[in-house]
Amino acid sequence: MAKVTLFWLKLPIMPKIAFIGFDGCYGYSLTGPQDTFHVSNAHWHKQHTDAKPPLEWCTVSPNGAPFSTTSGLNVLPDGDLSLAEDCDIVALSSLFYPGEKEFTQELKKLNPLIEWLTIKYNQGATITSHCTGTFLLAETGLLDNREATTSWWLADQFEKRYPTVDLKVEQLITEQDRLICGGAANSHQLISLRMVENCMGTNIASLSAKTLLVDTNEIEQTPYLTLQNQQQHNDQLVSSAQSWIQRNLKEKISLEELSQHLSVSQRTLIRRFKYAIKDTPNSYIQNLRIDTAKKLLESSGHSVDKIMEQVGYADISSFSRLFRRKTGLTPKAYRQRFQLIAE
Repeated sequence: MAKVTLFWLKLPIMPKIAFIGFDGCYGYSLTGPQDTFHVSNAHWHKQHTDAKPPLEWCTVSPNGAPFSTTSGLNVLPDGDLSLAEDCDIVALSSLFYPGEKEFTQELKKLNPLIEWLTIKYNQGATITSHCTGTFLLAETGLLDNREATTSWWLADQFEKRYPTVDLKVEQLITEQDRLICGGAANSHQLISLRMVENCMGTNIASLSAKTLLVDTNEIEQTPYLTLQNQQQHNDQLVSSAQSWIQRNLKEKISLEELSQHLSVSQRTLIRRFKYAIKDTPNSYIQNLRIDTAKKLLESSGHSVDKIMEQVGYADISSFSRLFRRKTGLTPKAYRQRFQLIAE
């Protein structure tokens, strides 16, 4: 694993970690990092037979009672939040997102935990979260005016609910002022391995990553981002523009031509796009072409040249550069990574 400094803060050499579970949390949020630490401790023990493994942890629930994960796994915690009073790191679980209304109700149920997190942070603890767990951390207000990330497909919901948080959804991990956030589900693996690197060194972290088949070079969610959320608005003019762009994607599209087709000024069109989807028409066209190319790379056997033409590009070098800038991968590498998923 390449040496990458994730934590600007310096964690204790032998930190105590408290995993927080509750009804409806995802089981992997608890078991995934703990399994990673177990593997890392095993590698450490082979090299330091007489030394105590650096990582120790406990699993707690808000009231110490057993709880069930979203998949129905019954968990008997080690105790309640009082057991975590001397912990250096608090690791939050993520929770199922059934929809905005139901999710809000679930967050309200966790108000006592939210208040406790604020107290722990003010006492000097580091707090980690990932996926929907970042919503839980944001409820404390601690992320206001700080960087955070969450699952890429929940970016719009997060920004709507927490407008003062500096959301960096393209990033897989963010860290600022002892608050660590991960993106979609399995980002907990990278967070865990960075903790291992901090406490045990690069060699143990690398061995653990290889054992668990974790790609530690993946640090962005960019390849997974789509334009799905930019279709969800109530501006009929912008919807008409999006439909026309989709039908003419193979052609050279100019802002002048688009505005003439819709019988509005270019200035009006730009203003309406920015208000409805927080983007300009030209940027939207560019992103739609890349998004369409991604889908074709995932689901078709067409050559990259053929796909390039289908989305309105004529120069393979320009297309490849733009594709890499938008996704972090070349078209060929993107197909290799995602085509099997689509199949």
